[in-house]
Amino acid sequence: MSAGHTHLELAGSELTLGILTGLTMCAVLQSVVLYQNFKPWFKKPNLTPMPSPERFLGAAIHSFVAMVFTSAVLTFTFSRLDFENNPIINYYGYNHVCILFDTAPSTYVTPIFWFFVAYLIVRFAVEDTKRLMQMKHISVNLRRISYGANVFLVAVAATFSLCLAIGPEENMIMHTSPFVALMIAMPLVFVLHCFQDQNRKMIFIVACTVFMMVSIIKVIFASIALIQFENFGPVPPSISQPMDLIWVLMALTAPFLMPVPSIDSSEKQVA
Repeated sequence: MSAGHTHLELAGSELTLGILTGLTMCAVLQSVVLYQNFKPWFKKPNLTPMPSPERFLGAAIHSFVAMVFTSAVLTFTFSRLDFENNPIINYYGYNHVCILFDTAPSTYVTPIFWFFVAYLIVRFAVEDTKRLMQMKHISVNLRRISYGANVFLVAVAATFSLCLAIGPEENMIMHTSPFVALMIAMPLVFVLHCFQDQNRKMIFIVACTVFMMVSIIKVIFASIALIQFENFGPVPPSISQPMDLIWVLMALTAPFLMPVPSIDSSEKQVA
């Protein structure tokens, strides 16, 4: 057996071990996420009321964190990624979280992880839309915009799989576009919840405003990096990287700070 053949076999063995490690982590972590978020309903399946829309969105964030953690383990342990020279750093000037999803064995495991994240996001949108139908205190226009935002969020959850299916070396624009759409969908839902809440507090208004502003800035920075103007490269990492970190932290915490729209007593009786 040649040395080259041995190298390929070792690479194949490492890949198989990496995939099995990822699948095991997925099974364990997703089971923990689902159980911890829906423990009362696991114990009593007929328990009422059913989980709130915000609970589904919170579970989606926990699932995504589990996906990032697993991808980090797989990337740093099994991949051959060059952190100093890769498509992400060539476009943006620094490595952001997506770098963890772009190499094997993460590329084989993250689509399975994303199924759970997307399912929970869709359940949030469905349950939130059901609640919207009972909220007679909001205007027709706000209800329509909120419906549209939920549909947009579902579409983003579905198309986000392109980030995992299309590698950055193949087509960076198609690889990144669904993530850019997510930068718009997440804060939009947060802002609309603030408008729906009759008892909204100033802290939520400030949080919504900051989240939306940071998201708009991040979308602009991402667009500049993707377009690659001839005489104007990506925004310097000293500016874009801190903004990226701020957005990620806000996106991970926003679902747990999202105001729960109120339904008045007369509407509850009808429901």
